[in-house]
Amino acid sequence: MASTEFALGAIDRRAGRGYRSDYTTWSGNQQWNYERGRAWATTAPRSVPLKRNGKLTPAALRFAGDII
Repeated sequence: MASTEFALGAIDRRAGRGYRSDYTTWSGNQQWNYERGRAWATTAPRSVPLKRNGKLTPAALRFAGDII
């Protein structure tokens, strides 16, 4: 959840955007993190921030469930 790709996936999903153009150039782990971020953003309410002051929020972790 702390990876850049996870955050980008969450941001893109919440904004209603599709996949990033450079997604296919990422490593498998980067792609999985991005996918997990998109999945997290689907389940977590928009009012739940992923990070605050550079750290994952307790509320974000509660919505992580089985995706991490």
